Amino acid sequence: MRTSVAGVLSLSLLAAPAAAQNECLKDARMPDVGQWAEYEGVINKKDPYTVRYAVVGSEEREGKEMKWMEMRMTGKKKDQNMVYQVLTPGSPAEMDQVQEMVFKPGDKQAMKMNGMMMKMIRGQLKKNSALSDLCEGTTPMGEESVTVPAGTFKATRFHNSKHQSDTWIVPGMAFFMVKSKGKDYEFNLASSGDGAKSSISETAQEMGGPGK
Repeated sequence: MRTSVAGVLSLSLLAAPAAAQNECLKDARMPDVGQWAEYEGVINKKDPYTVRYAVVGSEEREGKEMKWMEMRMTGKKKDQNMVYQVLTPGSPAEMDQVQEMVFKPGDKQAMKMNGMMMKMIRGQLKKNSALSDLCEGTTPMGEESVTVPAGTFKATRFHNSKHQSDTWIVPGMAFFMVKSKGKDYEFNLASSGDGAKSSISETAQEMGGPGK
């Protein structure tokens, strides 16, 4: 349980700053199914990771279209590899509204959470404040030319005084972010494209309490 919650928190912390553009969350939206963006960087100033965000599917729940957003983390060691998928509405900033979650640690069996466990995770996300306080302390610093492995982009830099981080975004681009740098991490866009498929091939086993 601890691993899964930590993973979702990591997902929200890295994805949410990308939505902070044009009056913070006003224009945030989920990318189209199949779109993906891969980032290279470090966490805790020393652990190298490749992180790929992708929208790998969609389905309707209670008359509302929702999308499966996937984060695939790949580290130097096998036990650092993890795939998380969350079924969420709207924008990447609505992670605290996830309906289901699937996670696969390394080569182990994929597990699917719903019911009471999902309620606990949503509670953790709400308490975390990275989402609810995203706009607080975020200031647009103007357009800059930023070079990352994926190329050179004309991006808007947003500075977050609360978290002492800077994020460079390109409005209209899938996942928005081209670079993000904080006290303990840095990630740069390495590549992006279309045609993403789920990184989990097996049927996930159910876990969690009854009901939703």
